[in-house]
Amino acid sequence: MKNCIILLFVLLSGASQSFAQENVSIGPIAGVSIANFRGNKAGIGNTTNAKAGLTVGGFYTYASKTGFGFSGQVLFTQLGAQVYNKTNEINLNYIQLPLLATYFFGQYGDKFRPKLFVGPSLNFLVGAKDKDGNNLNPDSNNRVYNPFDLGLTFGAGINIRLKDKIWLNLDARYGLGLLDVSKDSYNLKNSNWGINAGLSFPFGTYNKNTGRFRAR
Repeated sequence: MKNCIILLFVLLSGASQSFAQENVSIGPIAGVSIANFRGNKAGIGNTTNAKAGLTVGGFYTYASKTGFGFSGQVLFTQLGAQVYNKTNEINLNYIQLPLLATYFFGQYGDKFRPKLFVGPSLNFLVGAKDKDGNNLNPDSNNRVYNPFDLGLTFGAGINIRLKDKIWLNLDARYGLGLLDVSKDSYNLKNSNWGINAGLSFPFGTYNKNTGRFRAR
């Protein structure tokens, strides 16, 4: 009986230590995007104005004890701009895949952890419409806007522990489009500011020494 109690204690201690070392989390994210165009705007009224849009999706985050981490996200983001003195809009909707190298300040497990992040974003166009809902890309042979955009995302935020291993993630970011989104010769590029909030939940443990991941 004594040996069983000792064995049970060892197993529980090992499980507790395993859960304590969980360093991969997942969760939903949502926010607002303030978008505009950069570059040659001759074909859309010479000037443009910023427009607000929605950002929604999910993410996973790996955080090491050294402060360095990584986050991968899948986002639906509304970009574009107001054009022709705000009488019309170009609404470009993307599925974005930001891959963000992250540095967390403070100690691993602190209640408040500020962070900085930067990385590329792969952006796939899923809709292009004007203010009235008219399709600006009627078919693959008559595209006005390119189906792919490569961007650079960088920003800062803070993670706040709400309860054991559940975190509120807040961030402000800037997305810099690197490619011409117009199929005409305008050299038109995306840009947007974003403010986002998310909730992260424990998902598992990644061991960087073995390269293995163990789900919760």
